[in-house]
Amino acid sequence: MSFFASKKNIVITALAALFVVYTAASVTVVKEGEEATLTGEVAFDPATVATNFWRDNAQDYFSQNAVDLVTLLNEANGDFKSVASKYGYYSMGDSGELSFIVKGSGTVTAVKNKLRAGYLGISVDGYSGNVSSRLQIGPVFKGSAVRDTIKLISYKDYKNQIEWAQVSVAFHDLISKEVLAPIDMASLEGKKVSFIGCFTVSRPSQIQITPVALSVE
Repeated sequence: MSFFASKKNIVITALAALFVVYTAASVTVVKEGEEATLTGEVAFDPATVATNFWRDNAQDYFSQNAVDLVTLLNEANGDFKSVASKYGYYSMGDSGELSFIVKGSGTVTAVKNKLRAGYLGISVDGYSGNVSSRLQIGPVFKGSAVRDTIKLISYKDYKNQIEWAQVSVAFHDLISKEVLAPIDMASLEGKKVSFIGCFTVSRPSQIQITPVALSVE
């Protein structure tokens, strides 16, 4: 081997060693789940979004924005879009599914707590029209009325529809634990209840309210 070839090999070896040292010095090892300490990006947690609102705002927000259910049903007279600008909330700001926040009281006429999408049938006090009312009691909840009626959060704040859907599920989990779990559903038939809740218009002849507050009289 010539002197120049030997010298060339020495230079290449030295450069390779320097690259390895530089690379090792530049790599930061981060534990799984702690990536945000390096990137600054906080992982999305729908439970935190729902819990923070529930703790800080829910009671005042829903009670202050709820319309009397009988008033709503009588004014709508089967056409909920006619009262949308007065009482309603659209899921996409000014379009999408139409939902309402309502309050009322009534007598429990049926308890369907063995179903996956369980509900209480309600005869609403003061209402004599043709719209039937149910209170959803889960564990599966239809629709996203609770999430969609909260003006303090917006679909625009989330990366995609998956995150937006997870927020709704997180609210339903809270409702199951905080509102519904303390109540013995099996004993409710024939009893009077008061409620505040949200529903999305799907069948004008029947509304399914997801309760955010429920008390037995």
